[in-house]
Amino acid sequence: MDQLNELGYYAVTRHPADAKVIFAEAREAEALGLGACHVGERFTVKDAGVLSGALAGCTTSLGIAPSTNPHTRHPTITATIGSTMHALTDGRFALAFGRGMDAYWQANGLPIVTEARLRDYIGILRRLWDGEMILNHDGPAGKWPMLRHVNGLEDSPPIGMVAVGPKTMEMAGEICDFVVLHTFFSDEATESSVEAVRRGAERAGKDPDSVRIWACLATVSDTLPAEDRLRRRAGRLATYLQAYPDVLVRANKWDPVVWERMRSTDLFANAAAAGPIDASASIETLEQLDAMIPAEWLGAAATGSPEDCAKTVARQFDLGVDSVIMHGATPQELAPVVAAYRDNRPTLRKAVAVNPGRFA
Repeated sequence: MDQLNELGYYAVTRHPADAKVIFAEAREAEALGLGACHVGERFTVKDAGVLSGALAGCTTSLGIAPSTNPHTRHPTITATIGSTMHALTDGRFALAFGRGMDAYWQANGLPIVTEARLRDYIGILRRLWDGEMILNHDGPAGKWPMLRHVNGLEDSPPIGMVAVGPKTMEMAGEICDFVVLHTFFSDEATESSVEAVRRGAERAGKDPDSVRIWACLATVSDTLPAEDRLRRRAGRLATYLQAYPDVLVRANKWDPVVWERMRSTDLFANAAAAGPIDASASIETLEQLDAMIPAEWLGAAATGSPEDCAKTVARQFDLGVDSVIMHGATPQELAPVVAAYRDNRPTLRKAVAVNPGRFA
């Protein structure tokens, strides 16, 4: 059975999270021939480094791509995680960074992740992986008398970025090897994001097609129970609107008046105050949110029969991306969609490698 390097999934997507499911998920993913497992870090029981190590220990052919934030670990520690994973997996590992939520960082006494901080941190990481000793660094990422990392490896993992807005997309094209787009992007937002990534790459003197772009598509087929479909579609979108609404609304060119009206309701305010909506809201609350969110917004997902979902997955490649993460479902739940996708697998623009940050 051919491996579908162009398809991936997110590990441990249910909340509250049960970290142990990562093993059964990974084994099923390899049996299905999925190409990559992405890990979205949450500060619960979803540490990116630990879950990546678990994936390395129970797989032999699956690409591994966690995403984290650049200021939650000392750069030498991050470099060590990357080098260790690169060695353990024979080069199946890639590492992505994201901005996260400004309010969360401020509440925890951490600085906001700016463009300058991302650039500086990623630059440090590349220099450490190249074997350079960095003395008296004083930049946006921090101040350190000495940074040194010796790994003895011939090369290093690709670096990616999880991005939403066009400026971040352009920066990712400039300085990264791969990009992960956000979930619930409309077709227009996906195409605009692809263009932004390629503009950034070209501006940096790179081949604009050298940056691997992952769409992140909520995949909620009719084979799932009704409650799961509700929680993973309306609940997940409401959680994103709870976390960083303005940038998501702008990226999709959704009507901000509609969003402001939704945000001002007691329903949304009470749901948001209780915690992440996809994890904490009752079914009744989710049903009311589902009725409140415009159908156009919820439509930026793969829904319906497994065949319908597979067609939506395949359509992402027409929008210019190189790979697709089927977000919100386990490999076991994705099996019917993957089977339908295989029956009508599209011709890829460029062949992609098992490493989520590289082309073949």
